[in-house]
This record gives sequence, C-alpha cells and structure tokens, in this order.
Amino acid sequence: MKIIRGIHNIKEIISHSVVTIGNFDGIHLGHQKLFSCAHQISKKYNIPTIVILFEPQPLEFLRYNDAPMRITTFREKIKHISLYNIDKILCIKFNRSFQSLSPEDFIINILINKLHMKFIVIGDDFKFGVKRSGDINLLEKLRNQYQFQIVKIKALYKNNIKISSTNIRIALSKNNIKLASLLLGRLLSISGRVVHGYARGRTLGYPTANISLKKKSLFTHGVYAVKVHYFSNKICLGICNIGIKPSFMDCEKNRVLEVYLFDKNIDLYGKHIEVILYKKIRDEKIFTSKELLKNQIFQDILIVKNYFKIYKH
Repeated sequence: MKIIRGIHNIKEIISHSVVTIGNFDGIHLGHQKLFSCAHQISKKYNIPTIVILFEPQPLEFLRYNDAPMRITTFREKIKHISLYNIDKILCIKFNRSFQSLSPEDFIINILINKLHMKFIVIGDDFKFGVKRSGDINLLEKLRNQYQFQIVKIKALYKNNIKISSTNIRIALSKNNIKLASLLLGRLLSISGRVVHGYARGRTLGYPTANISLKKKSLFTHGVYAVKVHYFSNKICLGICNIGIKPSFMDCEKNRVLEVYLFDKNIDLYGKHIEVILYKKIRDEKIFTSKELLKNQIFQDILIVKNYFKIYKH
C-alpha cells in the first residue's frame, strides 16, 4: 500500500481506478464494507483501489474548538486500512485553498483528470464540499459525461443502531465500550509511544507505561481493564488510568494514559504500544493521601483480575 501525501504528489496513476472517499474516523464496519467492495471491483477489473481521506478532518479545520473528537488517529487509520488490500491512500491536506474548491471541480479535476476514476464506492449518506453540496445527485449528473460508475452501499445496523462514527462517540460518552466495539467490528484500543512520566506509580509499587493523549479524547476519565500489545507480538493483561491524575498538586494539563502490566516489569519507554480497553471499572477521583490511593489501586487490580478471571492458586 502506497501513501500519497497531497494532490501535488499524484504522478503515477495512469490506469483507471476505483475510489472511495471519507474521513473514515474509526474505520468501523461501514467503512470496512466500502473497502471490501472497492477491493472486489479492483480484482474484477484489474484496476487499483484508492482511498481518499483528509488531514486534518474537515470539521477539525472548520470548527477547530468545537470539532467532534477523533476515534482514531491518522496512524491508526493507516494501520486499519492496510488490512483491506487497498493499493493507495491519497491524503489531502484540508486547508483554505482546498476548501475553496467546488465539489464539481474536485470530481472533474482530481477524481477524473488525476485519478482516472472509473468507479466510486460511497455510502448512501455521502456528502462533501462547501455546504455539503457534493452528493449522490452531483455524481449522477456527471457520470455519463465522464463515464464512471457509482456503487452505493447502504448503511449498516447493529442492534437496530446505525453504524456511524457519531454513534460510536455517543456510546463512548456513556462508557458503553461493548457497544462501541460492536459498531467498530473490533476491540476498542488506544495506541501511542510510551513517554517518561513522573514515576509516581513506581513509588507506589505500581510502575506504569505512559502515553500522552491529546486534550480532546473520547475516553472518559477513569480506570479500565485492558490488554496491552507490545514488541509487535507480545500481549499482557493490565489496568490503566485515563485522566489528569488530580490527586497530585502538579496534575497533568493534558490527559495521560498510564498502564500497569500484571506480573511484568518491562522497560517500554520509546516503544509503540496498543492498549485494548475491555471495561471501565470506576471514574477518576481525588485521594487525599498516598495510602488511600495505594489501597484503591490494590482494590482496582483485584476487580480487574477478577474480570479477566486471573486467580492465584
């Protein structure tokens, strides 16, 4: 899979292509259906698949302080898209210049003239461009003139709930990890590079690996039962806290994920890890002493080990 960063780097597309476009935040079951359909067309007609996504996501640019919080980072998107036999990802920088491009110009100048689009695979609620004026009607208007085909995928539902990034965010805001994972079609996770913390966990007897989260995060503050993937193929059970550690005077300005691995003492500093969240145990709260905090951590660990059915013989 090749990543093309920016429209100006489109050089090697000479054949027809099958294209799908979106934010693809979460890479949920609906997105996966689009990718699978594009791949099937690609195999049938022996043409490359191209996924177009935007960085930043349009609403992050247009409503900087009020944009929906992300489910997946750019790196996570690329990782998940790579599982669907996609040939190329075109990452378009969303800025003032691109914003001024009309939907019709985008279709003609980029999709047709640069990518030689023969098929476009879209969801039934597909909209893009200024005032979301780029839609199925515009594509229908242009398809005969420019000789491309539209493949429309109906919305998917689980438990009578539409699979969408919005509904995944709603589920997470209510701490419904099970529902969010169901709509995603995979276990919910956070990944990142381990950074140095203040070593407070070590002084309490519970050394942690820390991942710095952005100010905006979908996950509510609190303690979670988790599994951690590290060193590519290693897995360990553990417990994590997401929050600002309010029990300390110099509490974090930004959210931090700190994870304690059960029965493991591994130096993960600088390594990229994936933390899979299974269940929220409790909300983050303030403790007035280290002893109270230490006792609570001990109780939390018992709860998590019981959840994972880890029993000492």
